[in-house]
Amino acid sequence: MKHYIALFITGLGFAMSVAALTPEQASKIAPLPESAKQGGLLFADLNDDGHEDLIVSNPRRYGVYLYNPVEKKNVQWSRGWTEVLREGAAGDPLSLPLLVDGEGKATGVVLDTGGLKNAQGKVLLTRQELLRVPGPSPLSAEESLKKLLLRAGYTVALAAKEPLVQDPVFVDWDEKGRMWVVEMGDYPFAPGEKTTDGRGDGGTVSPMQSGRIKILEDTDGDHVYDQATLFLDGLRHPTGLAFWKGGVFISAIPDIVYARDTDGDGRCDQRESWFKGFTAGNPQHLVNGFAWGLDGWLYGANGDSGGEVTSVKSGRKVNLGTYDFRFHPDTGEFRLETGRSQYGKWRDDYGNWYGNNNSTLGWHYHIPMSYMEAHPEKVPASIRTTLNPDVKVFTISPPVKRFNHAGATHVLTAACSPMPWHDGAYDALLICEPANNLIRRDVLDYEAFPLTSRRHPDDAESEFLASRDNWFRPTQVREGPDGALYVVDMYRMVLEHPEWIPAGITRGIDLRAGEELGRIYRISGPAVKPGAPARALEPQAAMRSSIRWQRDTAQRLLLEKRDLAALPWLEEMADDQALTLPCRLQAAWTAALLDESQRPALIRLLESAHPKVRGAARLAAGSQNVHPDELAAWFPARRVHDAASSNLPVLTRSNPDRARVVKEYLAKVAGLEGNADRGEKVYQKACIACHQLGLAGVEVGPNLATVAAKPVEQLMEAILDPNRAVEQRNATTQVTKKDGSILAGLIAAETPGAISLRLPGGVDLPVPRSEIGSIKTLPVSLMPDGLESIVSPQDMADLLARLRKL
Repeated sequence: MKHYIALFITGLGFAMSVAALTPEQASKIAPLPESAKQGGLLFADLNDDGHEDLIVSNPRRYGVYLYNPVEKKNVQWSRGWTEVLREGAAGDPLSLPLLVDGEGKATGVVLDTGGLKNAQGKVLLTRQELLRVPGPSPLSAEESLKKLLLRAGYTVALAAKEPLVQDPVFVDWDEKGRMWVVEMGDYPFAPGEKTTDGRGDGGTVSPMQSGRIKILEDTDGDHVYDQATLFLDGLRHPTGLAFWKGGVFISAIPDIVYARDTDGDGRCDQRESWFKGFTAGNPQHLVNGFAWGLDGWLYGANGDSGGEVTSVKSGRKVNLGTYDFRFHPDTGEFRLETGRSQYGKWRDDYGNWYGNNNSTLGWHYHIPMSYMEAHPEKVPASIRTTLNPDVKVFTISPPVKRFNHAGATHVLTAACSPMPWHDGAYDALLICEPANNLIRRDVLDYEAFPLTSRRHPDDAESEFLASRDNWFRPTQVREGPDGALYVVDMYRMVLEHPEWIPAGITRGIDLRAGEELGRIYRISGPAVKPGAPARALEPQAAMRSSIRWQRDTAQRLLLEKRDLAALPWLEEMADDQALTLPCRLQAAWTAALLDESQRPALIRLLESAHPKVRGAARLAAGSQNVHPDELAAWFPARRVHDAASSNLPVLTRSNPDRARVVKEYLAKVAGLEGNADRGEKVYQKACIACHQLGLAGVEVGPNLATVAAKPVEQLMEAILDPNRAVEQRNATTQVTKKDGSILAGLIAAETPGAISLRLPGGVDLPVPRSEIGSIKTLPVSLMPDGLESIVSPQDMADLLARLRKL
């Protein structure tokens, strides 16, 4: 018979008593971890919070588990011994001393104020060590490079590493070919700071802030940066930058600032705020940018935080709300733009814009805000579409315990920076996935509109780039001046923000581990042209380049100087059918921005270039006529998935009747064997109208691939008691029209003239604002109660088997 030892520690004096406790008795408090089934249990209040924590160590498994008294459903925190400090197979490098031997007999190891001690009183592990969260060790830049697995035909090399760069999140190059690096040295908070979002007294910027901008140079042209100059520091969570007239715009909450080096020493000596009022908070959800638009504006992403933004130049205030934005680098005009992107909003060669968030691979924003403002009478069903519902990824790094969404494995959970790129054969989209240590590649399909994408044919069972190093955290990948791809690796142990890590675990982990590290990689391959980065860019040659950075920089320089002398050759390029469409298109745009009389020629080119440039055609035309096919596209309703964000509050409603149903079903399903084939039929009967599974179904609620790995208890509760925990973004919106009629659904899109409600079944219903009397958020889900009336316990077991098959 196995012996289970329980040790209770109470009070400051650590008075101890030993008592027998069986797994059955402990299970009445909360479910025990799987490792506890083999015996070797020891209960003690390790972190002095008044709750008994659990140590397990037997010949098969070990673990240290803090007791969590509070559940938080949107990040999968369950009540019980669920805060895992360490666990694994007995005998691995992080193993604990055995509490029972192979015969189930106690080994004599006990816990007191000093820690785990053997029978002779020797301390084997201190209490501090038990509370520490051990993790994989960091690797040198050279060692980490060897852990990268890259698609055949491409090669990867280090372009920069610490100490030249630390904590990089964003890069761009000026017209001299110098790389400017945005370093978020204050992630998740500044060194020594007690707050978590960079605020000091009265909401002012803390003097401890360590966000930085550096300028890197490759002095010998070997594609390795060997010199760094600190341009500006003391920034609060900087996220991006863009060049204009010898200076840079920098997004660093709560402002977008313009900074210049006026004496040529590479250091900022002039700085002014252009836009104020972006909301502070979680650094993963802040204003960010910037991307150069064909229209000569700079585009930025909302970050999910919004704000009441004031343009310092004009004094005009704009509520950012759920929109992205653009601003004019000369006038300071600030305009709302379609979408609410989390990190990174980027444009392809044809003027189409893309964004995403944690669990969504990418959105195509197919209607520019300027077009909707010019045509308020048009009410689109949706303004963005999900490019590809397939969120599966092929992770090759060793599995480690996640602090939130622990069950979300091999799926996108931290997607960011969706970057369009032509790989020599396809128009591709590159998506960074730092949680899974990889970069995914999709192929964009321009035959349909709005656009869609599919996994690249060369990446059917693997990723474009993946790492076996858990510290590899790619935040951006983009084409550089030389046509190579550059991967920005923040290189951190902890990716999650402390807001989403249980408090007991944060005490035992170094949240800033890796703060002194950072890498930037250069990928060369079939689509990369030879040659060093441009030292002094020549606009006419650059505008003919296949490299987007070259054309964007040429366009910017011509607009900065208002270079009317360039008009003849720009017009010639726009008409030259021997040139590629991206070159002709950007030349025509530049000519139209320099001379308004060139706009009709631009629109004619856009119409003839149909269909790749449909989004750009709307932007260029504004209130003018558009190709007739475009009017017809007003996108039949298109099905759009507005993916949930874990930083939104959850509305909870306790219903004893629903809780009873869940409990009964759990008991019944526990003894049943599920069949995945039958489960597919259950999905089609009960779920397909509101949930996507693979390529089937409609996304009104969450994509089932992102929840399939959740514990059975949570899945059953979500299915049978859907109002128990409702994320605010998924809460039902009730619209009362002026005629007294009432509509209910999820807000799928907002435009200046209307909102679009998503109804069960995936139907998007546009409602003109002129017809709305009031709008109210209800604390309930669109998913109905009572699914047990059509889903039997056997059906439920079959459905669960189908989900586990993913």
